[in-house]
Amino acid sequence: MIKYLLLILTITKMSQCNQTTSNSPKHELKIYFATAQSWSGGAMGSGKGTNYLFYLSPPDSSYSFDSVWVNGYRLSLKKRNDYSSKDTMVLAATAFFPGSKPAAPEGETEKKGPDEAVKPCFVDASIVIRYFSNNTKFYLSSSSLKVLPKINYP
Repeated sequence: MIKYLLLILTITKMSQCNQTTSNSPKHELKIYFATAQSWSGGAMGSGKGTNYLFYLSPPDSSYSFDSVWVNGYRLSLKKRNDYSSKDTMVLAATAFFPGSKPAAPEGETEKKGPDEAVKPCFVDASIVIRYFSNNTKFYLSSSSLKVLPKINYP
């Protein structure tokens, strides 16, 4: 009996992040592909990071995107304007980790990078994007992330 209850609970939790839930918007969003490219600055203290790009089917204009959970971090999403509105929409996020700098004055602290965050729902995917349509929250997930070669800036 307990096994059946756990199974039902697991299925219910997983459906919260499913792209094809019955309460999802009419226009189904789809992640065509996603990329991650690590980089490091050449100057001392310039830091390092990873740039993420997410290529989606173009949504209708009432959608807004705010967060992505990827590689254990929650990052802010920004819409890139260099896309064809009839073809693909591009969202960008960056995980930035400051480099070592001289010690901060006593009592001051420095942010060490993006906040680690637990994904908003149980899903076996490496990418979870949160978006809104008509003030309703939805999630889009994918497990495919193409890692591009690292860039070492001079």
